[in-house]
Amino acid sequence: MNKRIKLITLTAIVFLSTNILKAQTSTEEIITEFFKTYEKSPLKAVDYVFGTNKWMVDRNKDGIENVKTQLTSFLGLVGDYYGYEKIIEKSVGESYKLISYMIKYDRQPVRFTFVFYKPKDKWQVQNFQYDDNLDDELEESSKVYRLKENQ
Repeated sequence: MNKRIKLITLTAIVFLSTNILKAQTSTEEIITEFFKTYEKSPLKAVDYVFGTNKWMVDRNKDGIENVKTQLTSFLGLVGDYYGYEKIIEKSVGESYKLISYMIKYDRQPVRFTFVFYKPKDKWQVQNFQYDDNLDDELEESSKVYRLKENQ
């Protein structure tokens, strides 16, 4: 009976650790950790998100620093942070995914767009960008020629 309990315990540990590792490499886990860090330090959040991709960290340090510098300057203009909402999620196959979020600030919303890639068994951020063009796109989407009946 003692061997059976050990075997069940060992099986449960292996199963749980596999699920935990899988959850840590999901896009949802990366996004959750990003925004949790972002609330405290936007720059650390940028480091975290690019840190999921060894190619970005090793070969694009200047680009990452540039994103952080521009983001710091931009955030000084939009006021207090109030949270985020998912806008859209699109994918190409099962290993390439774009997820876009609206970040809510006092002055205006900002869009963060993450492109994820899973070359083997772990998701990584392939690209991260931000912009404040949501109002332009919302207005454009309401144009008459965009309506289904006119196509």
